[in-house]
Amino acid sequence: MIKIETASNGWIVRHDVEGEGEHVYVFCEGDSDEDTAKGFMSLLHYIKSVCGPHESRYSPYRVMIHIEPGDKHSSHPDNQEE
Repeated sequence: MIKIETASNGWIVRHDVEGEGEHVYVFCEGDSDEDTAKGFMSLLHYIKSVCGPHESRYSPYRVMIHIEPGDKHSSHPDNQEE
């Protein structure tokens, strides 16, 4: 079983591993928007590694977790001047 809790500066994951007991992981928000996005992305990668489907580079469908700018942000490719 996995339990996810929010904390004042991130997220706490409690993972009961059969035969090993409870493992506790902390994923921090960070001091900037970029650090917070990276911390949350790490949390999602962990959840995917424990709960997600088995996939490979040859899988017809894969769940991808990545960071990209919002579609209205000036750095988004759709908002670049040619």
